Amino acid sequence: MPADGWYEWKKSGSRKQPYFTYRRDSSPLFMAALGHAPFDADHGGEGFVILTAASDEGLLDVHDRRPVVLGADAALEWLHAGTSVGNAEHVIAGAALPDTAFSWHPVAAGVGNPHNQGSALISPVNDPVV
Repeated sequence: MPADGWYEWKKSGSRKQPYFTYRRDSSPLFMAALGHAPFDADHGGEGFVILTAASDEGLLDVHDRRPVVLGADAALEWLHAGTSVGNAEHVIAGAALPDTAFSWHPVAAGVGNPHNQGSALISPVNDPVV
């Protein structure tokens, strides 16, 4: 699943602050995901799931889990039709980017509403609530 980044909400009591996480080098993200083949057929409304892993290092300050993000070459291997379950496990274990590959910052609460769109949703805020 290609993306520019992802959002997680840091909680403190009843307060929540969204954070935008992205690659430190500004490269696109390729999140490991699973779906149901064939992908061009209707399977009754199902979609896909993004695989997650435990957070480590600084990302743990925001949330205890994160998407499994692959580099471009590993993403191509992940998507190859001939990739076996064992090889997929190898790709995840050996090619998932470490937490140190990412940067993050607090963003406005508007990211929680799907009607809101635009680059302002990834702009840092100076006064996070958490």
